[in-house]
Amino acid sequence: MMLRRFALLSCLLGLATGAARAQAVCTLDDVGVPGNCFRVYSTTGQLLDVAGPGGPTVLCAGSRIRVRYCGGETIPRNNIRYGIGCSGVGTDTVTTLTVPTTSPFIILQQRPNPFPAGGNGYPNRLGLQYSRSFEVRAAPVPAVQVRYCGVPFSQVYVAITNAQANIRYEIQLGNGPRQPVTQPAGAAYAVPAGATGLTVYANYTDVLLCEGNASVTFSAPTAAAPTLQRLAVGPAGLTFTFSGLVNDPSYQYLLDPDAGAGTVVPSTSTTFTLPGGSLGSCYRLRLTDACGLLNLRSAVLCPVDLQVSSVDRQNTLSWSQAAGSAVTAYDVLRDGQLLTSVAPTARQYTDPAVTCGVSYRYQVVARSGAASSESAERTVTTVAAQAPPAPRLTASFRLDNGVDINLAAAAADTASRLLLRRTLGATTTDLPFTRRRPVVDQPGPVTPALVPCYAGRLTDPCGNASGEGPAACPPVLGAAATDREGNRISLNFTEPAGQGSDWRYRLLLLDEAGQELSSSALSATAQPVQAPAPPADRQVLRYRLEATSAAGLVVFSNVAVVTRKLVVFIPTAFSPNGDGLNDVLEIKGRFLKSFTLKLYDRNGVEVFRATDRNQTWDGRIRGTLAAPQVFSYQFEATDEAGQRIVQRATVTLLR
Repeated sequence: MMLRRFALLSCLLGLATGAARAQAVCTLDDVGVPGNCFRVYSTTGQLLDVAGPGGPTVLCAGSRIRVRYCGGETIPRNNIRYGIGCSGVGTDTVTTLTVPTTSPFIILQQRPNPFPAGGNGYPNRLGLQYSRSFEVRAAPVPAVQVRYCGVPFSQVYVAITNAQANIRYEIQLGNGPRQPVTQPAGAAYAVPAGATGLTVYANYTDVLLCEGNASVTFSAPTAAAPTLQRLAVGPAGLTFTFSGLVNDPSYQYLLDPDAGAGTVVPSTSTTFTLPGGSLGSCYRLRLTDACGLLNLRSAVLCPVDLQVSSVDRQNTLSWSQAAGSAVTAYDVLRDGQLLTSVAPTARQYTDPAVTCGVSYRYQVVARSGAASSESAERTVTTVAAQAPPAPRLTASFRLDNGVDINLAAAAADTASRLLLRRTLGATTTDLPFTRRRPVVDQPGPVTPALVPCYAGRLTDPCGNASGEGPAACPPVLGAAATDREGNRISLNFTEPAGQGSDWRYRLLLLDEAGQELSSSALSATAQPVQAPAPPADRQVLRYRLEATSAAGLVVFSNVAVVTRKLVVFIPTAFSPNGDGLNDVLEIKGRFLKSFTLKLYDRNGVEVFRATDRNQTWDGRIRGTLAAPQVFSYQFEATDEAGQRIVQRATVTLLR
């Protein structure tokens, strides 16, 4: 009995000593008084004061707790009261409380005082008051990020994005057991057959009975291999165009080179630029997942590395491409337009259709089915160190007797300058420069003895000048009537010079509009040549020579004109007596197409007018036969050559 009293006394002294060391939570707390003690339990009776009634205790917000007196005094329960806060609000014998959501949480204890000294507690401020302050924490709710792995998914990659060091985590997949989460930053877990979700649980390491959780229902997306459509080399790097990406956090897209780590590509984009990408590597777009189970790859595209140079009026393209993609053809583009397509084995192309001094932009596109790989655009200025060859010319007369001068073959540089010189007899003339082709010259009157000839020099845009080429002379035709009526026409002509050989000739007869009326073959073996008999109804004969070389070049001579004389016959007398001889006054002649005949009596009164050869006068004036007399007339005509003819005379009316 004495030992038990001694032990109890030692306990009370220890409690008193601990209480003496404690600081007051509320201002009216009785500090240093033996028996100040209560402990906290769950509603199921689990002790929550792990470190004892004087140690730090953390409570879970919203939980229900119970408090029990532990001071060792035999005090009836109804004489110990509890309240919340230092004011003692709600102080009563109720010992089951709800933990608030905010810290600190103060529980106030009031009990009778068994010692001689007074206090601040129950009853009526005669007993003792004691309070404790608790930290309150909300139940930890894990932020769970789930990534699905495999197609169909067989694993999940789980990461806790708000993980804390003082919280322990467990995971439960489907109806399986809870297992510790050893890698909160992320780890892969096998999915049990039939599982439709998972739950992650979180508990503080220093708090009892304060658990939170987060559940995720499985809803795995579908995915297929991405499509790499285009690769373009640019100044900022390699730019890729792709399609078929699924924007889901379970998936990740990597742009993989032949060697080294891949680069993450945003799944929300359709283009991506890789700065500093190697031109010697091939690339593919790969779909993967967090567990590394999924590897769906696009087709391979390899960059095209293009270089261009220019030598002697030709631009040469050279390109290289790493082996890896199935190239079906290379398209060569110049200034953004397709120039040609070459075989997949080609690595060089020479462009001869360029102009010296002009800059061109080139690009090579490798076609791989529906995908393409485009080189960077390269610019080169065409150069030439050699002079262009001396030009060969063609010269042919036009219908207006001007001369068309052209190059027999196109110049190597289309922008080359052509300088022409004309020789006509003893006169040499430099023609004004023009970029028009053909160059048109008006040499003036020509004859077979006075033939215009043309020679030229080329100057390319790089400043190189050719020598003077051979002279080109068009054929020249001369025509003359050898009889008074102009029914026999003699022809002389010259052969085209400097333009070909073995010429064949046709003589063309033209109308006033230059249309061909007739043609006949001519021989140049003997001159002069007799022209075919001309039409009787044409005053102006227009002849032109067509010459065709053995190589098929066709040139023309000048238009040689022979104007035959207009002939008119008006009789000096006529006798309208009905004997059938000279009964009417009529006009006769040839080439009468535009004329006027006016007949006047002795008083100057006009009695007859004719503008057509079919118009005749029977001697009647206003229906009455005129008396015999002398009439005067005026005849005016304009021939086909535009020459005006006026004739005045008299005609006598006889009986």
